[in-house]
Amino acid sequence: MTIHRACIAIVLLAVAAGATPAGAAVSGAAPVKGQLPLLITNAGQGPGAKMSRLLLQRTGVVTDFEYNAEPQPADLKTKPYKTLMVVLGSTAKGLGASGITIDQEIERLNATIAEAKKLKIQIICILLEGKARRGKPGGADERCIDAVAPFANYLVVKKDGNEDGRFDAIAKKSGAPLTIIDDAVDFGDVVKAMYGK
Repeated sequence: MTIHRACIAIVLLAVAAGATPAGAAVSGAAPVKGQLPLLITNAGQGPGAKMSRLLLQRTGVVTDFEYNAEPQPADLKTKPYKTLMVVLGSTAKGLGASGITIDQEIERLNATIAEAKKLKIQIICILLEGKARRGKPGGADERCIDAVAPFANYLVVKKDGNEDGRFDAIAKKSGAPLTIIDDAVDFGDVVKAMYGK
């Protein structure tokens, strides 16, 4: 079993069991109010977006959403999307399966984020897998962060993915609220706060 499949399996088991890790918490800025319709996608073709979609579905509070692994700018006009949720994390396997390079992925992200800004779509940037999706400067994961996080209206980051304070710095510069989750399954609580009545 690959590391990526193992991560997804662990989240699936925890969600299925209704588990909340001891001491798990949500801290930092209060979750912002999400808008619908919602489009969930990823930056880097890692497994995080699928994990996020599963956790979001399990909350039962989001009534109108779609998942698209590789939306192009034109796709943002196929429905009156109000929120674009972009989950960070790149894998060579994911890029290979999509038949693209990281350069092509960054080009797509740049264009899609620019279009979302133009259409005044709320952009939510998620780092669900934490430290596992951080890398060396100039690496695929960091380039995905550069392409999305500075333009986000809201940031949700797993605690161990912000040990260097990078997302604190991004949030301070952009003014976007930053919510920290201790564990990936805590993302469900963030979603409930964003979309619950």
